[in-house]
Amino acid sequence: MKSIFFTAIAACAICGCATQTAAPPTSWGKEGISMLDYRTDGGQCAVLAATQSSKENGANTAGGINGQNSSAPAQTQGNAAVSAGPSVGASSGGAFPTGGGTYRDMANPDLVQRAATQQRTSDLANQKARTEGLKKCLTDRGYTEFTLSAEQRAHLATLPEGSDARREYLYKLATDANVIKTQAVQHAAPAR
Repeated sequence: MKSIFFTAIAACAICGCATQTAAPPTSWGKEGISMLDYRTDGGQCAVLAATQSSKENGANTAGGINGQNSSAPAQTQGNAAVSAGPSVGASSGGAFPTGGGTYRDMANPDLVQRAATQQRTSDLANQKARTEGLKKCLTDRGYTEFTLSAEQRAHLATLPEGSDARREYLYKLATDANVIKTQAVQHAAPAR
């Protein structure tokens, strides 16, 4: 389910369609490309980006536990003592087991918080990997990221999401050599 969601988000990002009502601050363009190729590249890069995941699982950050609950005690008898012990009317006290149970061995709150932090860290790392995958795919295909001007964002916000008019407007901007040249986003060179 998450993959489908991220695919839809990534597809909207390439076409400049935000899931919010505000227009996105950037889009991608390539001079001289046909509308069909523009939309095809966007869809293919979105699918590739949706399959990206980081190798980071958050185990070494923020006290992550790597999905291991090493502090949970092993349940020895639990409620099995009721069926294995003497009958309910017996005087040995076997009807009220002292081992295990649903609430007795609850997870330590610190452990729960660490596991939640690890999951959030992993989710954010995966989201970053998808975004970087989308950018790399588009860049490898010759696209340039450009910033939309305030006027362009305002006009884009008036066009219904998913409409042909919105797609045509973004395509017009994405193939305009002047827009691509003057509004290109300057990316920092990767650190080595």
